[in-house]
Amino acid sequence: MYEILVPVDGSDPARRAVKEAVSIAEGKKDVEITLLYVSPSPVYFPFYSMVGPSLDADVKEVEEKEGNQMLDDLITEESKSANVTLKKKHLYGIAAQEICDYANDTKKDLIVMGNRGMGAFGQVILGSVSNKVLHLANCPVMIVK
Repeated sequence: MYEILVPVDGSDPARRAVKEAVSIAEGKKDVEITLLYVSPSPVYFPFYSMVGPSLDADVKEVEEKEGNQMLDDLITEESKSANVTLKKKHLYGIAAQEICDYANDTKKDLIVMGNRGMGAFGQVILGSVSNKVLHLANCPVMIVK
């Protein structure tokens, strides 16, 4: 089985990455696409815990609901137009690290992801998830603009 991982965040580039992965998989046998959404863990954002531990649970519950809804919507949207197996996975943590760890641990054959195009300043300040994945993943990475 050939396995493609598509990290998604609800952006237009991520939607284009899903479409690209589906087009790669269409007409081929034994191809599986996993859509991965990574929610930021409250552990990585100390201000959450300053407000109180109940906020951590509330934030996680909202992220879980919104993340799963986005994944379900993408699967429903893409399943109508293609005969491809789509799965979903929701993780918590730092996006680039979680994407690479999941891809490496599950031995994915390809990662297809969008590039949000922050520009040079945004990448210097925030870094680029796609750039980090490109350098940390053990499998080929396709960046879709």
